[in-house]
Amino acid sequence: MRKLLLLLLIAGVGLGIGYPWYVYNFSGVEIGSWRVFDRPGPYKPVTVPLKASDGPVRIFADMQPLRSFIPAEGRTALTSIVTRGGKDVLVKTLSYADAKATNRGSPQGPRVYRDRIGDIDPVEAGDYTIAIGPGDVDGLEVAQVDVVLRKGAATVDKRIIPAGLTMIAVSLFGLIRLGRRRRIATPDMPPPPKWGR
Repeated sequence: MRKLLLLLLIAGVGLGIGYPWYVYNFSGVEIGSWRVFDRPGPYKPVTVPLKASDGPVRIFADMQPLRSFIPAEGRTALTSIVTRGGKDVLVKTLSYADAKATNRGSPQGPRVYRDRIGDIDPVEAGDYTIAIGPGDVDGLEVAQVDVVLRKGAATVDKRIIPAGLTMIAVSLFGLIRLGRRRRIATPDMPPPPKWGR
């Protein structure tokens, strides 16, 4: 029973946590990467031509801070706006709260944070302009910002994540119950008497 519950837990973690992480970060084919900020210069918008067959297109913003950076909810590190023909397609504030820093180039390389701006779906053929700007985090000094686009990005099936989280909850509950039963079945034995002189 314990092995079955452990397998259920592993499957739940894979479906509820691993599956959306993989889909959001690795599905699709990278179109390209564009530098939109390089210290000390200003933030520069970038215009990318997209075809209808590229959709869905997922957009990321890779930020390299100069000093140590602690992401937090409710604090905006960067702002982003994606427009087409003068109309807003995506507007998002980037906090990087769920981002894991990676070292660019080598283990000792600069730390880079990635946040997802969003998905363009469906894609209407034409030029899309992506504008990045500073947020409201005091003391955040940004070294570089790159915009990365991936075409043909898969969308997460919203039925799978709740199923995975349910599997995690059921397996943890079962493992806790098994642990309690085992303790009840083998009560603590009294310590052996100490013989003195």
